[in-house]
Amino acid sequence: MDKTEILRKIKEVEEKIDEEIKKTKEEANRRIFAAKEEARKIVEDAEKEAQKIYNEIVEKGKAEIEKERSEIKEKRLAEISELIREAEKKIDEAVEFVYNEFVRAIENA
Repeated sequence: MDKTEILRKIKEVEEKIDEEIKKTKEEANRRIFAAKEEARKIVEDAEKEAQKIYNEIVEKGKAEIEKERSEIKEKRLAEISELIREAEKKIDEAVEFVYNEFVRAIENA
């Protein structure tokens, strides 16, 4: 093998190596792109799931608050009704007391 033949073979090998490096870089870039795309999808799915869970928690909280508010309202209405009943019972006593005081004031006048 003469010098020219050896140099030609070296050049062929270098070209094959350059071509393999180019293919390897392209494959690496393709895989990186695919991995980034997959990661983006995973993050997007996770964000959707987090939003769904958040919405469920908020709705559950709203329902619990509404239930508690209704219970408090019912309790307070019952207390108010009881106070009104007690007050109505005492109206007759108060009227009678005022009447008796008025009569006594007139009699003693």
